[in-house]
Amino acid sequence: MSTTVSAPGPGSKDDGDANLAPTSGEPLVTVAVAVASEDEDRLPTFREIVDLIIHPVVLRSFAIVLVATVILVGLRVVTWNEIADGARSRYVKTAIFGGASAMMVWFLVLLQVGAQKRWPVYCAVAVMLAGDAVHYVRLANPIVRGGPVVAFNASFASTTPLDSQWEVETANGGTAKVDGSTAVLTAGPTGTSYILARLPKEPDVRESWWLPLGLATLEREETLSWRAQIDRTGGYFVVTEIKQLLIQAVPYGIHITYPDEMKQAKGYEIQSQVTLDGKMHDWEIIRNTREIRLRVDGNEIWKSRSQGPLGQLKVGESKRDAAHGGTVKVERASYRTVLMREPAV
Repeated sequence: MSTTVSAPGPGSKDDGDANLAPTSGEPLVTVAVAVASEDEDRLPTFREIVDLIIHPVVLRSFAIVLVATVILVGLRVVTWNEIADGARSRYVKTAIFGGASAMMVWFLVLLQVGAQKRWPVYCAVAVMLAGDAVHYVRLANPIVRGGPVVAFNASFASTTPLDSQWEVETANGGTAKVDGSTAVLTAGPTGTSYILARLPKEPDVRESWWLPLGLATLEREETLSWRAQIDRTGGYFVVTEIKQLLIQAVPYGIHITYPDEMKQAKGYEIQSQVTLDGKMHDWEIIRNTREIRLRVDGNEIWKSRSQGPLGQLKVGESKRDAAHGGTVKVERASYRTVLMREPAV
């Protein structure tokens, strides 16, 4: 038994059908695959492969695939984005490898079905488009354009349970409720009352291939904000306590506890009326790999060297201490992380 791979001679018409019958005077270029044994077919000889490759029909098919590959690989390289695609050198190598793989697929399919069919071109382009699809889906992700990696926004209403978006913690007489459009958290001596946001799970590119690769390599910048009114009844009242950061309302204003460069807890005393005047104020904490800052009503009142991510949003009294007590009324709160496009210095 033998198998043949045929291509029409010069001057014949390529209409996409396999097994064209030659007309008078038209030679038919045939690569014959003879039987090497009774059970197995032999591979084409080098001469037979060369005769197939240099045929005009094959060269035309090769030119189409080459042009398509150059265009598609070129577009992928030009549209490279660090957040979507990761390191540039590795990405370019991957794109070039994809182009080379498409050419190899074209050649292998050509040997199987011959030059008269268009399947070699279709298969090669399909290989390229598969890689393109991954790239362009990642590029279109809102995170690439500065969208949040994690976003949490909360407002309050009497018709919405407080625990629908928050974990509510109260103890020793502490209370937490919604009054109109405000969450009211009250704690007396030795009592606690605070709310902890139920933040969405951070997307993981190892679980979802269509996510930007920057999620696995780039650092985050966190922004925590809330609008609140503080009424202190004890000597201290915790505004927020998140990991190593503690912000308290005190008789002179604000007391912040946070590790210094030696990882030792350090206290910062800030003279301010924002915890004394009984009015609503906008609080905002911004943290990246370089520093952490506290703003109140848009004014920066404290900053320090960052000692790690926060990863939480918590408001209210969390200390069971006889010297603590008061009420915080929260109108709204939010948490947001974005990828840092440039490494912190």
